[in-house]
Amino acid sequence: MIRLLGMMMFLLMMFAAGCGEADQQEPADDSGTEGVEDAQVAEGVPVEVEVAPLYPEGTLDPSLVTADVPVAAGALFNAFYAWDEQIVVIQGYPFVYYGDSITIEDDIELVAVAGERDKLVKVTFPETLNLRIAADEPVTVSGTLDYSWTGRIELVEGSVVTDAVLIDVSEVSPYAYDGTSAVEVQQFFDMFNIWIGMEVTVEGYYSSTTTSSLSSGDVVRVDLQNPETRDKCVACEMIGEIPEDVSNAMSDNRDGVQIRGIIEGESFNMVGLVECELVNR
Repeated sequence: MIRLLGMMMFLLMMFAAGCGEADQQEPADDSGTEGVEDAQVAEGVPVEVEVAPLYPEGTLDPSLVTADVPVAAGALFNAFYAWDEQIVVIQGYPFVYYGDSITIEDDIELVAVAGERDKLVKVTFPETLNLRIAADEPVTVSGTLDYSWTGRIELVEGSVVTDAVLIDVSEVSPYAYDGTSAVEVQQFFDMFNIWIGMEVTVEGYYSSTTTSSLSSGDVVRVDLQNPETRDKCVACEMIGEIPEDVSNAMSDNRDGVQIRGIIEGESFNMVGLVECELVNR
């Protein structure tokens, strides 16, 4: 009897031990899910892409320039000629003097709308193309911008482009442009000439005063230099003769001369201002 009870107790103990082992669950292997979860979280977070500013520090943004705040002569010169020798892509319509088509040979002139007479861009090609296009067919050209005193856009070493993507001018500046995207010709023309007609106050190192006698009267021009490089940057056509005491004041204190005027265009390879007045001499 005692042996029987002992055997029964032994069997009960063995059964309890087996149940305990069955209840213990092994920890789940999540080594392969942690990375997936992190990736899923990362996918839901927007990635910030750094975009280059249209006007980096040290350059002039024409939309922020006013006549009330002087700008450095060197900075104005660099801004005015910022597009010079850059490769640009422009889309427009061929200027056709007569007929409904034109054969592109050594050059082409572009207008904003088919049939218009206002030629905005001239492109010269290194080789004769003999390419015929319709007057109402837009054409995209690439070339190196050669600054002209006329203010018209001239491209040299030109080529006809067939696969350029057209972008809006709001995405473009002389400092933020890839050289391959196309800009509509009127938009590019307006952006290129944005400084023309703007009233500014320019500050620079007084270089010289020149008086030219013309049939219409004497023209007095004051040239300002970049004080650091001493390069002539701005040519200011004054509204009249400069009094002797004012002229002496500029000669005695050449640095920091301020002149207010209206940007007219290129003048003797400088930025030309007209209707100019001295501000601080």
